[in-house]
Amino acid sequence: MISGLSQEILFEKFQIIEVLKKDEHAAVFLANHIYLSKKIILKVLNTQKISDNALVERFKREAKILAQLDSSYIIKVLDFGTFQEYFYISFEYIEGLSLRNLLKQTELTFDQKKHLMIQLLKGLHYAHSNQIIHRDIKPENIFVDSTLNLKIGDFGLALSSDDNLVTNPYSIVGTPSYMSPEQVRGAKLNAQSDLFSAGVVLVELFTGRNPFLKENVSMTLNEIMSYDENKIQNEIENLPQDIKDVLFNLLRKNLKDRYSSAIEALKDLGVSLDQPSLVLTKENQKEKISHWKVIAGFVTIIVIILFYYALMTIDKLKEDTINKQNMIEQHNTNNQQIKNSNATQNNKQENVDLVNLDKPLVENKNETPTDKKQNDTATELPTTKKLGYGWLDIRGTLGTRIYINGEDFDVDPIKPISLQEGEYIIKYENPDYPPYSQKINIVAGQATKIRFNLDQQIGFINFDIRPFGKIYINEVLKGDTPPPLKMVRVIPGFVRISLKNPYYKDVDTLLKVKKGDTLNFIYKFKK
Repeated sequence: MISGLSQEILFEKFQIIEVLKKDEHAAVFLANHIYLSKKIILKVLNTQKISDNALVERFKREAKILAQLDSSYIIKVLDFGTFQEYFYISFEYIEGLSLRNLLKQTELTFDQKKHLMIQLLKGLHYAHSNQIIHRDIKPENIFVDSTLNLKIGDFGLALSSDDNLVTNPYSIVGTPSYMSPEQVRGAKLNAQSDLFSAGVVLVELFTGRNPFLKENVSMTLNEIMSYDENKIQNEIENLPQDIKDVLFNLLRKNLKDRYSSAIEALKDLGVSLDQPSLVLTKENQKEKISHWKVIAGFVTIIVIILFYYALMTIDKLKEDTINKQNMIEQHNTNNQQIKNSNATQNNKQENVDLVNLDKPLVENKNETPTDKKQNDTATELPTTKKLGYGWLDIRGTLGTRIYINGEDFDVDPIKPISLQEGEYIIKYENPDYPPYSQKINIVAGQATKIRFNLDQQIGFINFDIRPFGKIYINEVLKGDTPPPLKMVRVIPGFVRISLKNPYYKDVDTLLKVKKGDTLNFIYKFKK
């Protein structure tokens, strides 16, 4: 075991929180960097207990390479150095999972997968533009936080342009099922080798399986060397055309046919390097529940206040409707009595047949055959059903104008609406939401309750812009950050987002928002 690593404070500046991995030669800790006051990942190597100098050099190489890189898509080295016989590196701590564990635990949407794809390609472009070849791109070396920000890690096998004297660039390194054909052959590696490995990772991301993984290492390597490119096409057949094209060009056997840089793949996806990193995540369900609990509480208070008033209004409407119906029935009865006064003078009112009200109650002896035929015909006509009245109690998103069968019923109607029984089309109009309609049915003598939430018809964007910036959506100013701008309403479809900061170049991008989305737009201005 490594001696001295059970101390609470390590190397006079790392407070150990948890031991993540440890053996005779090395250890990995979750620690608190005392000087930086932040959680970090600490890798420690005991140089005296390692006989293989190549392992020590690999450890130092990782520190040196990562210290050169400053990208939001690559895990950062905070510091490194020696303390007695130990060599250590401290890395930024990612609150998240490796891509391998993420795929095991989470079912990602297509948009989320594409978002991870774009970040991986951007991270590789940055490394390659700094003459760094990773040589071991695989899901275990890709880390994703809770908001789907991706970072590439574990550069222990990486090569830089001046590394040839340290590690033989022709040696076979990497993880078998993610190796490129030239990597399997032991040929010289370049950026295209990383792109092939990334292609394998991305096929697995979109389809759920590694196309080259077999029962053992030998069969896996043989599959990589002899695979049919058309078979790969079949594996990804159900994906959108732009994704299929990019994956196919990442996995070409021949280097001359393969993408020469990650920027080519990004271009085919319609993504520019300066396009903001958009985190396509759904809002935390607990937060949503909490949010709606607050709203529900507020609505409950309003309902209690209005409840008594609503009951009185409904009773009054019922009384008015019943009186109106009685007046109509009395009017019809009076007319019929006048029409048949000669025929009914010896009959009591309670003997009236309400179903056959138009049929004479006694025979008219003076009636001619023609008159009788006409009366018989009249008797055969269907009676008209009397329509009753019901009530519509409608509540929902504030500021919404209600139309019923095209008739304007004002904004946020409070009183129940009296409607004749039947089918109606309700249309909701609110300047902050797309138009929405629904069909309802009113039943006589009953109150129909409608509760609508137009938030379900739109999307939301959370903005976190650093160091600060003004946010425009479709050329309308929505606010400033920091602090982060939360739950900005967006009508589904393509929206134009512009970020302005007087000290930096404006950012202008187009984003597609779907109904029900809650997206996080995170961007850091750079010179």
